[in-house]
Amino acid sequence: MAKIELFPFQKEDVEHLEGEKNVLVANDMGTGKTYEAIARDQNIRDGQPGATLVVAPLTVIEDVWKWHFKELTDLSVVTIDPKARAKSWSLFHVLGADVFCVHWEALRLMPELQEALWLHVIADECHRMKNRKAQQTRALKAIKHVHAKTAMSGTPIVNRPDELWSVLNWLHPDKYRSYWRFFNQYVEAETKVFRGRTVRVVVGPKNTDYLHREIEPFFVRRRKEDVLPDLPDKYYTEIRVNLTPQQRKAYNMMRDEMIAWIGEQEDDVLPAPVVIAQLTRLQQFAVAFAEYGEDGRIRLSEPSSKLDALMEILNDTEEPVVVFSRFKSLIRLVGHRLGTNGIPHVALTGDTDQEERALNVKRFQQGQVTRFIGTIGAGGIGITLHTASTVIFLDRDWSPALNLQAEDRLHRIGQKSAVQVIDIIARNTVDLGKRQVLDLKKSWIRQVLGDD
Repeated sequence: MAKIELFPFQKEDVEHLEGEKNVLVANDMGTGKTYEAIARDQNIRDGQPGATLVVAPLTVIEDVWKWHFKELTDLSVVTIDPKARAKSWSLFHVLGADVFCVHWEALRLMPELQEALWLHVIADECHRMKNRKAQQTRALKAIKHVHAKTAMSGTPIVNRPDELWSVLNWLHPDKYRSYWRFFNQYVEAETKVFRGRTVRVVVGPKNTDYLHREIEPFFVRRRKEDVLPDLPDKYYTEIRVNLTPQQRKAYNMMRDEMIAWIGEQEDDVLPAPVVIAQLTRLQQFAVAFAEYGEDGRIRLSEPSSKLDALMEILNDTEEPVVVFSRFKSLIRLVGHRLGTNGIPHVALTGDTDQEERALNVKRFQQGQVTRFIGTIGAGGIGITLHTASTVIFLDRDWSPALNLQAEDRLHRIGQKSAVQVIDIIARNTVDLGKRQVLDLKKSWIRQVLGDD
């Protein structure tokens, strides 16, 4: 069996977890969690028969998991394609491969996987199961016959401390059976009454020292600054811009409409997703001129003071630069600006197919183009962009975990220069309030994971 070369801290992690069947690897992005998981897989096998199931985001199935298993081991690897379900399932039985890879969204489409016998199940980016009621979470937890489990994420908590329960419930369902017991023990909440209904509002974590001691046997957490001392620093810069008069008029109208709508709902409890949806619409008006189309969807167009600021930055440097936004329509505007100015670039959004995705990353990493633009959701996970040392955010996701994932496409093993993270923020808009919310969420995450 092939031998996997590990850094000393990775060897310590694998040794620490040896003897534990179900574990959580929460090391920072870019520290080589994939290598640790594959090394652990080798230890679990140790002559035992059985197959490994890797559940991961679609974007990393081929280029990360399949490639690394083939490169580091002599195991046979098959990607399960739910679009060719019958063929995939026959391959499972006929080929008897050692490793099967499926993406999170497809897991629920193949209940056959739930009945199979698995030696090892690896849940990559396990924060995907943060919603305990989501179909993909239920599909993973419905897999009945598993000898060992490995949950992996540099950010196992995305927004709130109670999200960790779902991961722990998958790993140790007997110990973490009750969500509300975990909530009461580890989550600080305030009780409020709305129209006779009592609701709990999360205000932070509690009893974190006890939680750390409780999970220590099956948990590892490494921060980059502790294990990669030679990794260059990451520093942050804000560039603040004023909306153009046309943008400001549209923004103020949207803001007033939202305030009026909230006023109409004042006697009701507004669910958090509804509030976030309204604020997300408002944020679109902060990134570019926006208006509603005939279909009721928001359309982004010029002018955009943020794109003006972006072009100034790009025109001042020939070094590779990565640009992120939440909004696919804004990335299209950026691409149009670059194309109009004759600037070669590659783009990556949710519409980019796997083959084009891999080609675009390769072209950027090899220096064929020096401008990489993409959405946080599609380009912010599972790829390496350390050719660049500057990343620009035109806007941020509401989840600090997803933002950090995107930053760390650059700030990872192999980076030779200090990484500059630039945020372009529109004055007197939702951008500023969003920063405060993200800072609060990040403090919660640090407390729960023991980073403070």
